[in-house]
Amino acid sequence: MYRLTTRNPVTINLALTPPTNCLSRGVCPVLCDLGEFLCADHLTCVSAGWLCDGEPDCPDGSDEALDRCKAQTDKCPLNHIQCTGSRKCIHFNKLCNGAKDCEDGFDEGVHCRELLSACHELHCRYGCIMTRNGTFCFCADGFEVGEDGRSCRDHDECAVYGICSQSCVNTYGSYHCGCTDGYSLQPNRHSCKAKQEPGESPAVLMIGSSDNIVITALNGSSLQNLKLLDTNWTHALDFNHNEESACWVTSSESAGQLWCTKMRKPSGFSKEREIKTVLNLHNVEQMTVDWLTGNFYFVDRASARIFACSRNGDTCVTIIDLDLLNPKGTAVDPLMGMLFFTDYGNMGKLERCNMDGTNRTRIVDYKIEQPTAVVLDLVKKLVYWADAYLDYIEVVDYNGKNRHTVIQGNQVSARHPELE
Repeated sequence: MYRLTTRNPVTINLALTPPTNCLSRGVCPVLCDLGEFLCADHLTCVSAGWLCDGEPDCPDGSDEALDRCKAQTDKCPLNHIQCTGSRKCIHFNKLCNGAKDCEDGFDEGVHCRELLSACHELHCRYGCIMTRNGTFCFCADGFEVGEDGRSCRDHDECAVYGICSQSCVNTYGSYHCGCTDGYSLQPNRHSCKAKQEPGESPAVLMIGSSDNIVITALNGSSLQNLKLLDTNWTHALDFNHNEESACWVTSSESAGQLWCTKMRKPSGFSKEREIKTVLNLHNVEQMTVDWLTGNFYFVDRASARIFACSRNGDTCVTIIDLDLLNPKGTAVDPLMGMLFFTDYGNMGKLERCNMDGTNRTRIVDYKIEQPTAVVLDLVKKLVYWADAYLDYIEVVDYNGKNRHTVIQGNQVSARHPELE
């Protein structure tokens, strides 16, 4: 029997007489080489480096199975270790303490006795742990091992992505979270939630679809229709919180229209008006409102450009039209004077520029294929974007540093079927 495996796996079986260990119907399991993974069909081998990379390589997709990949994405906190074959994390203090804390006894064994002398030779400042892979030093909670492998230094918890919802202050051996004005720290001491004064309405999510605009509670309940549309599609929707107004772009067969309306309460719209722009909005695919000046930023998919119009629509100028093939998402931070946008064609990229199009800077251009939606965390100065081809949502700071994966692979398509 011979086996041929490529990035798009193809398996060729040439066995004339099935051996005794073959499966039913004469299908024989394949023995994979070192560094390869056997797919669940027992016929195809793929590189172990392709496991849980967000792209199915096995014909049955078993290399991206949720039970396998979820375990890989779960990381243990500082001074903890993960039990083999499970997602359980235990503290270093529980290693070799005479009690089996991992189901398979990974934390105990003969190595606990055999490595005692090796631990003493390390001269750890705080403590030494013994694992089946060897010995090393560890420090008290809130501290990490220094460069010499023995001493302890303060661990900057604020450098860990997601440790605090908004602001974080690192202290010696600890840290504390804080919230910006208008938000309150929750009992878990990590999360911030918008304050709701007496008489105020709770926060809602506004959604534009092909035939209407609706609002819903943040948990998806209490769906309420705000506006029925008689056009083909709602291509863009944004909210100007400075003016308490909602704006959207719709299109018919020959033209696009920009509409804005007051929305002081989530119960409905008032004073709806059309803003006529000097440029046609028929091919507009995305719109973002600058809530400081009231200017509008549009993505035109046909001419592959980003242009801006004044709040009354009487002045429009092209912001960016060079080196753009398929611009998709835009987001603005008026306080910083920055515009962020995604584009893909010859290559995928996430870029930043001033709001007049100057000082254009590419902040992400690797491991990115088809970036689409982009949104900003204005408090922490973070940029989130979705990649429809690689199936992930990732985040970087405004300079393109400190990149993290928020969600990826099957987890994205399971929650966002429109990306498939």
